[in-house]
Amino acid sequence: MFKTIRHISDVEPAVAGKKEIRFLSQPNGITLGCYLFMDSKTFDSPEALECRGIAFDRAGHIVSRPLHKFFNVGEKEWLAPDRLLSRDDIVAIYDKLDGSMVATAWVDDQLKWRSKKSFNSDVVRLATQLMDQPAHARISAFAKEVASGGMTAIFELTHPDARIVVAQEQPELRLLHVRDNVTGQYVMLDGGHSVHDLIASYRVPLVHRFDGLSLSAAIDSLTEMEGREGYVIQFASGDMVKVKCPWYLRIHRSLSFLRERDIAWLALNEELDDVKGHLAEAGIDLAAVDEVEARLKGMLAGFLDEIEAIYQRDRDLDRKSFAIANKDHPLFGLAMQRYLGKEVTLLDWYGRTRLKDDFSLRALVDETLIDALDG
Repeated sequence: MFKTIRHISDVEPAVAGKKEIRFLSQPNGITLGCYLFMDSKTFDSPEALECRGIAFDRAGHIVSRPLHKFFNVGEKEWLAPDRLLSRDDIVAIYDKLDGSMVATAWVDDQLKWRSKKSFNSDVVRLATQLMDQPAHARISAFAKEVASGGMTAIFELTHPDARIVVAQEQPELRLLHVRDNVTGQYVMLDGGHSVHDLIASYRVPLVHRFDGLSLSAAIDSLTEMEGREGYVIQFASGDMVKVKCPWYLRIHRSLSFLRERDIAWLALNEELDDVKGHLAEAGIDLAAVDEVEARLKGMLAGFLDEIEAIYQRDRDLDRKSFAIANKDHPLFGLAMQRYLGKEVTLLDWYGRTRLKDDFSLRALVDETLIDALDG
């Protein structure tokens, strides 16, 4: 299922043609490989599936391997509900928490916390503050042992200051998975793996696993579910699929997200995969949705190339000279971020300045299909 990855060269060449996937060096010397935007063809190889924050040190050696990219029920043909119900390789059903992923990395013989795309995001700062508290010292010690042992501990952070949909009363960090950095194996699926002794020894809180719950019962329970997001189903191979309840989806989106501009906005904010499965289930052809997504991808790729060209041309200038040379360029602010080694906030810039002009309010489906989706 998962590709053996020891070095950045095991991944980067295989995705070199995908402009939506970038390998960007961070201020701490780590290179993160991650998609910045996506369409229906982005994750079409084992290497691409790992470009969801995979991290390498200065020498190119792997130091962190968070969750691979996985999809919603119905989002892909092989994930249709009837096909899932016929499978006999489901090994776990987990609570789908409405939180943010944080994971470990082993950098210069030290434990570092990271999110999907950054080592200094707001989510990372919240997690770090939590780990600095004496009450969470055991989790930090567990994370250090795991990270120093060539694995990545992947946690779900739920926090009142990082609410998505479901309100959170208090901050919590719960272990979701541990992955072997090289093999990609989700080692907690192996009952004999030593990580289970570490989890018990450090009393690490876990994301709830519904032992004894069948997939059909889980799907049936979604209709009445409220105050939660849904489930994550894991297969023996380690692959997963997520399913969200109607209550969550109604809050998270609305049927107005069937206009061209709304689809582009969802794609920009990495939320389009949440609705694709629901659209397909209602019989809506995703071709028009995919076209908008692909058009957005092309535009963003062009901007990224232009920013990178500016940086490569003027990277050896001092800061003042770089600013003078590029101050009149419409992408100056983003180019300066690249020059300073900061996260290039292209998606935020595009959403604020360009999206309304590039995408219309044209409806992508007719009223009959909208009614079918609503029902």
